[in-house]
Amino acid sequence: MSREWENAEVKSPYLAQPISVVAVKEVPYVPDGNRLQNLNIYLPRTSKTDGLVGTALTALQVLDTPGDHPRWHVHVHGGAWRDPQLSATSIEAAVAHAFAEGLVEDTWSGPIDAIISINYTLSPFPTHPTLPYNPKISHHSDPAREATHPAHIQDVLHAFALLRSLGLTDRSYILSGHSCGACLAFQAALQPPQHWGLERVPAIPQPAALVGLNGLYDLPDLVHGLGDTHARLQDEYANLLTIAFGAEEDRWPAASPARVDPDELTERLRHGRVPPLVVVDQSSQDQLVPMNQMERMKQQLDKVRGLRTVRGNRCVGVHAAPWEEGFIIWESVKDVLKLLAEHI
Repeated sequence: MSREWENAEVKSPYLAQPISVVAVKEVPYVPDGNRLQNLNIYLPRTSKTDGLVGTALTALQVLDTPGDHPRWHVHVHGGAWRDPQLSATSIEAAVAHAFAEGLVEDTWSGPIDAIISINYTLSPFPTHPTLPYNPKISHHSDPAREATHPAHIQDVLHAFALLRSLGLTDRSYILSGHSCGACLAFQAALQPPQHWGLERVPAIPQPAALVGLNGLYDLPDLVHGLGDTHARLQDEYANLLTIAFGAEEDRWPAASPARVDPDELTERLRHGRVPPLVVVDQSSQDQLVPMNQMERMKQQLDKVRGLRTVRGNRCVGVHAAPWEEGFIIWESVKDVLKLLAEHI
């Protein structure tokens, strides 16, 4: 089913007024998919993008802005693979900051032309305080909340197949993810679709850069390596990972970006199949994720020959701060653009 462009508003708690945008929402990326197998695309509002309103999505938009840097930003939201209240719309505070600047006399001169946010099928969350769901005992079925690995990453890869058909090309975009969304983004960017059980889906276009914010990268360590600061969360992580990835813990390492073979990544980088720049950032005040998740990911990436790995410095505050506040994600994207410009 096609979707049409529409006028919309996005908000950030740090901006006094809503920001007008042009958006197309809930674009399905698989036929007859569930209500979460879709994505959103946001554009700055100009007379040119206003002309799209009421028309069907046919291609990603390139606005009349100079430069050969990435023009698009693709994001994967978090929520521990299971939170029914967190979706692709969680990027909207960042969208507000991105498109609050750059409009000059109805001409867009900002660094990013479009922001894309991917939804994916969630796992059950039997203990959610207001929207619990357990397919074994619930009196209804919700396919959008019944995913088990690798269904989450397969959805993300199907989303990229759609984006490729709409014009997403190698190094044309920055890929970011928050929390489990960082895990999904790194899974998509570092391993081929065949690793995730998809033989006929193409690899994602090579991102110009990959960004992880307060990310989950080493699944076994989320249970057995939390450290003193987060040891209280061991049972919670064991429960959610068992539901999302299965009870056989010996399969968790293969799903962990921090356990990818660096020699394999070196070879894939040599053939242009992984991003040449990776930024990992982690708040030291994060109440849910310990610093060692980022540290382990960076240590592994530092072993990849030819890969540029940078530790970001934007993440502060609680775990949800990047998407709740918006500007952390947007400032991270601008930092990446500066890093890329240094090597042009």
